[in-house]
Amino acid sequence: GENRSDNIVAGPQADGALNNLLKGSLKTTNTYCDWSAIYNVINRCNTVLYYAPQVAEKDPNYTESDLRINIAEVKAIRAYSYLTLIKTFKDVPFTLAPSIDDEADYRLGQTKFETILDSLILDIEGCKNDAPRRYTDEIFNTGKFTRVAMYALLAELYLWRASDANIPSAEQSEYYRKCVEACDWVLNFKIEQYVNNDIRGTDLRKLVDPEVWAKYGYPLLAEALNQNSNADAFNMIFGKGNSYESIFELTYKYGSVENKNSGLGFMYGGYNERGDLQQKVTANDDMMPDYPKSTTYSDGSLFPVTTDYRSITSFRYTDNGAFDILKYSCSTVNVDYTGAGQITYTNLPQQDFRSWEMLYPNWILYRMTDVMLMRAEAQIELAGIITANAATEEGEGEGDDTVEGDETTEGGEESAEAHTRALSIAKNGASLFTAEELYDDAFNLILAVYTRSNPASKNTTSVLPVRGDYKELADFRVLLMNERRRELMFEGKRYFDLVRQARREGNTDKFVQALHSKFGEGGAAVAIKMKH
Repeated sequence: GENRSDNIVAGPQADGALNNLLKGSLKTTNTYCDWSAIYNVINRCNTVLYYAPQVAEKDPNYTESDLRINIAEVKAIRAYSYLTLIKTFKDVPFTLAPSIDDEADYRLGQTKFETILDSLILDIEGCKNDAPRRYTDEIFNTGKFTRVAMYALLAELYLWRASDANIPSAEQSEYYRKCVEACDWVLNFKIEQYVNNDIRGTDLRKLVDPEVWAKYGYPLLAEALNQNSNADAFNMIFGKGNSYESIFELTYKYGSVENKNSGLGFMYGGYNERGDLQQKVTANDDMMPDYPKSTTYSDGSLFPVTTDYRSITSFRYTDNGAFDILKYSCSTVNVDYTGAGQITYTNLPQQDFRSWEMLYPNWILYRMTDVMLMRAEAQIELAGIITANAATEEGEGEGDDTVEGDETTEGGEESAEAHTRALSIAKNGASLFTAEELYDDAFNLILAVYTRSNPASKNTTSVLPVRGDYKELADFRVLLMNERRRELMFEGKRYFDLVRQARREGNTDKFVQALHSKFGEGGAAVAIKMKH
């Protein structure tokens, strides 16, 4: 999800197969296209689902509750594996049967992307509430599929199902609503966790940004807990790992010989046991051609202002153009900033934070801000559909005086529907009715994520996006895509975000435009391949 995106370019240790991938030249013999490991996971899941009910019948100690929990967890792992495959390859071989003997036919043909998605949604809908809400072991709460992780997975499944230009708008709307409902479950769970201060051994009230919580209603970890600290949220999420904001991540054990994430470490930059630096890829310098100098936000560049912590915590700007990736590959990142909270790019730390121990970074699959931005994306698209349908109905109208969305009765009193709507808006995003309400709520979600990473906005409000600048669907789409890229950079999301955007809009124009920057002189030839 990163190497094929516009976030990444070849690093000093890039091998031939990786260079071919980065250049858009793919063959089945390329080692980076090997899907056998994922199918191995899928088959293990199929095997557990085949035998577990039989074990429950024979062993009274294996309770019905244990069986349901195991089935939910295994179905979630299988669904995530298949989702990864179809996002990468589109139509793929699909089976829910295990390979337990030699009689099965293993030469399976392709199954359609949409058919697989429908099957996965049905599967997870049927078992989502069987997973435990939480475990007594806090590491399990982020390292195993809990109920909150099931809903996060379901939200992504619905988001992909809705993002299809070839289905009717009513069907799209239904899927987007389902996505919002799943996101609501996740976010309400996290809010409840914060309000009850419910994490063992952690006082969330001392870690959450109080202004983001008070202004936007979301308890996000603070980047600057006090005047003498910095990049606190970043280091808790990506350095220490298994943070409050995490929903599901692959957890690696420091010092383990077998359980280590050396692939990621060597990809982004880490030392092996001999002290040799392995760095197969670096950040694309097109993301930040120069130090940001402005204090006014604009969507014209990815990092337009001097206050965004992510412009220094995700990667390190250097004058020679070597953009080292810091996210995941460094245990701690420090940020120098002025009293007003603006980052001093001319005084960046020069020491290398990497060490061979960083071959054990956890890999986050879902976290709270990802879910917030999925919900914002679904709401923006819902608003666009409502606006488009209203324009069509207006053009086809025959002089009916009834105005859709009118909130008063003939006598000027507030209608019962409007009153109910006003009460429900405060509870769940799925209850939002009008395009304006959906846009407002989506903007609130995006601004909460953005403000956490721009703590200087408390003093310099011009660094924030302004609601009045966003009036149409296209404007909100740009803001959403920019914020997802800033927030989720190097987390395996960007390429798939571009693919989903292309599916939703029914063309690859923006997809090709985004990727063109990384290919240099060969961009034109690669663009032709990418259009298909």
